[in-house]
Amino acid sequence: MLSFINLYSQDKQQDLLVKNKITKKIIQGFEYKNDSLIKQTYLVDDLDKFGNTISFKEYDLNNSLIKETKYKFSDDGMTEYGEMRDKEGSLKYSMVTIKNKEKRSIRRMQINPKGDTLVEQIWIRDKNLNDSILFRIRNGKRILSQKWNYNQDGILNSKKRYDKNGDVLLSESFTYQKNGNCIKKKNSRSKLVSIRCIEGNKETWKILKNSEGYSSGIKVISEKGGERIVTKSENGFVEKIEYFSKKAKLLAKVKYTYLKNN
Repeated sequence: MLSFINLYSQDKQQDLLVKNKITKKIIQGFEYKNDSLIKQTYLVDDLDKFGNTISFKEYDLNNSLIKETKYKFSDDGMTEYGEMRDKEGSLKYSMVTIKNKEKRSIRRMQINPKGDTLVEQIWIRDKNLNDSILFRIRNGKRILSQKWNYNQDGILNSKKRYDKNGDVLLSESFTYQKNGNCIKKKNSRSKLVSIRCIEGNKETWKILKNSEGYSSGIKVISEKGGERIVTKSENGFVEKIEYFSKKAKLLAKVKYTYLKNN
């Protein structure tokens, strides 16, 4: 399965970038242990007029370039081209991602060096740009892979996952309970899925299980009983994301700075 997570998490943000004429995004990562900063990263996202990332750079703390990755798009910014190569530099497969705003869809393909399509998927959004339907394409036919349903307020009511034949593999429904500025989300087995609290420009997510991952070049530890706090600016940009332990100690932080073209 191809991953659309990054594509769709960036989609609404892209509209903000274009609206505010942002051409560069600076990302700084901070990793902590025992109240001490143990790692820091500095990344730069260069954007085109459509809000697409055309260059992603990593610098050391002396402002020396460590690595740069470039991305190629069509003239209208709606099609992205990429390649995956092996250690010897030989092409393993090409990737093509096509966005269609009118149909609210994204089509993504993996193509081998002979021109054969290895994997093809089409993702369709609803009018609120929420995930709606995911199809896998086999022999030119659409086969249902995932489906999401929302209420009139755009809140997720249920989701289903289907096997390779289009039969239901997993079905989940959700209920919500509001308490003050916090909302608890439970699945059909009455298991608590998430707790989200909103106050002003801060969105706080209660961490319900231990996990580890990486973001912006730093290790991110999510500790059960802790919190993930997302702070946004007045125009909707994410300014920083902070991860706290159950004892309220800062474990990691990612900070974002947005720049306009002079």
